[in-house]
Amino acid sequence: MQSNLIVQLLGVYKINGTSDVHLIELNINASPTDVDVSSFTQKDDKLPKDSWQTAYDEHFLDEDGTQVIGTFIEQDNLIGDITRIAFFMYFIDFCKPLLSQYGEITLPEPTSMPERLSKIIPYEQVD
Repeated sequence: MQSNLIVQLLGVYKINGTSDVHLIELNINASPTDVDVSSFTQKDDKLPKDSWQTAYDEHFLDEDGTQVIGTFIEQDNLIGDITRIAFFMYFIDFCKPLLSQYGEITLPEPTSMPERLSKIIPYEQVD
């Protein structure tokens, strides 16, 4: 973990129609190419580490969080010193922190998803 990196949690949002998945939005003082999205996880003492829930379907956002500018596949093409990212996670335990390459991130109770995000980041339920 590098101490000069700062993560700002912008929100944890409810997904309409499901209580098992949430959208997490962050600002990270790092280039998108330096962000290891797979490092965002949550410890589950009942499972081996490689079975813990992790971030998925990540979307890199513009500075205002109103447009998707890339996905994980397109991450190498993104430039800048700040990363604004939103990703989904299943089965969040709000009593435990989110773990990341930047350290622990305390999670607040979820709120309704802002309209700006619901317009640009669709949730597709996997059966």
